Amino acid sequence: MLFRALLFYSILSGILLLTAHDSSNAQISVSPHTIALGGGVAFSSGLSAHFTNPANLLIRDDLRRHQVSLGLGGVYHSNGTRMTRASRLPDDMTSHFLPNTPPARTTISETDLSRIFSDSDRYHMTRSYEIVPMGYSWSNGTRARSLALRSRGLTSFEMNSSWFFATEAAGDSEAALTRYINESYQVFHEVSFAMAREVTMLNQWQAGLNTLYIGLAPKFLVGGMYSQTEYISEYNYANDYWQNSGNLEIRHTGDMNRYLTDLLRTGDADQAFRNHLSPSSNFKPGGAGFGIDAGLTYIIPLGDDISLSPHVEEPLRKSLRFSIALTDLGFIRYHNNPAEWQSRNITRSYSELPETNIDFSGKPGELIRYIHKDSGEDSALENLAKINEDAFYVQLPTELHIGTALQYNRVTSTADLNYRFNSPDYNADGWRVSLGTELRLLRFLPVMGSIQLNPGAKASLGAGAGLDFGVVKAMGAFRIFRVNHDVAEWHVTSLSSLALQIRF
Repeated sequence: MLFRALLFYSILSGILLLTAHDSSNAQISVSPHTIALGGGVAFSSGLSAHFTNPANLLIRDDLRRHQVSLGLGGVYHSNGTRMTRASRLPDDMTSHFLPNTPPARTTISETDLSRIFSDSDRYHMTRSYEIVPMGYSWSNGTRARSLALRSRGLTSFEMNSSWFFATEAAGDSEAALTRYINESYQVFHEVSFAMAREVTMLNQWQAGLNTLYIGLAPKFLVGGMYSQTEYISEYNYANDYWQNSGNLEIRHTGDMNRYLTDLLRTGDADQAFRNHLSPSSNFKPGGAGFGIDAGLTYIIPLGDDISLSPHVEEPLRKSLRFSIALTDLGFIRYHNNPAEWQSRNITRSYSELPETNIDFSGKPGELIRYIHKDSGEDSALENLAKINEDAFYVQLPTELHIGTALQYNRVTSTADLNYRFNSPDYNADGWRVSLGTELRLLRFLPVMGSIQLNPGAKASLGAGAGLDFGVVKAMGAFRIFRVNHDVAEWHVTSLSSLALQIRF
């Protein structure tokens, strides 16, 4: 059994690493442990391990066998917000995932534009949320079970500076100019059932108390709204005119597709929004799918720790752990009013390059409206045609986790490596490396901190704290990074909290 499990992981991980071509590392998991420690594949235990590494459901951090979690949630913002305005992050997520009114067309200042494009021609932003309203786990020492509900969403876009600095981007040669703007939006809800047990074959073969756990968590998923949009517009200078050709490709489902259809029929983007997009849009089933989380954890007890001995039910206090896990291996099939659209090839002429000073924030339905209201680009919508109405499949954002944790009484140090596949955002590819520590100055007061290196060697700091009274537990965490504009600032990129965990 152990050989098959290790062979499965080796082959699957190798295939994913060799075939991944659209990988990125936006942080979609926003549990307090993930934010505070930067990972937790070996550290997490009990119910908090359900979506991180189900093998760790068997790690005892308390004598009580049952755990109930109520109200875990978090948000992530790739560009962050000033620490003094961090409390506004949840409201920002609400406006991006619960569409209520058409996005306002606000102007953006030249100062803000210069800051946004100071380091790169590309402007990127990702927002995500995660909510686990309820979870329950049970363990008897050699086996564990867990059931949890979760809702997640991610919206991401990228655009280049040619939308705002067309004349400068074209240069003195006035030969060519390219604009692009891409957007991805996805929300899905899931019911997950996790199982963990000892790998008794290995544990009985070896001397000592070293123990290997294996965990599997199959899950059923329901997709909310889904949108994938790519637009590229090219300008070439000839005969004293700018010749423009654009290509718009869209894949929509559910209310998002109804909104686009109505807009094309009536030409009124605001009314189409009010007719079809509402806070309930993401709760209407757009598709269904299946996924699985799986993990292995090998534990070496240290010193006089005998908690892994047969018939001993003591919390683990001193140990060295090694873990590997794959999460979100699966797909969603979107079948509720799916459609693929593409603009027919057109060419228009302009005596001057069109520019805009209208801000773009990536809210639901905003990209279509953004192009529709742009007199230089609206022809892409005028020539949009539906090319396919078949159901389609979208892979989940699979992630590989490798980590270790050294625990010695009230101090635990962690190291994590994470790599994501099939992510729908536009972050840079690469590994995410995290080093963290949990310290219990008092037994009921866990304090956590970490440093994380993202692709491009961009560093962020995580911190968190909680109250753990055995029967009840609550905690919160945040992650920050430094932004160097005119004056260096610290921005909050993630916030998370566990409202209450009850053990009995």
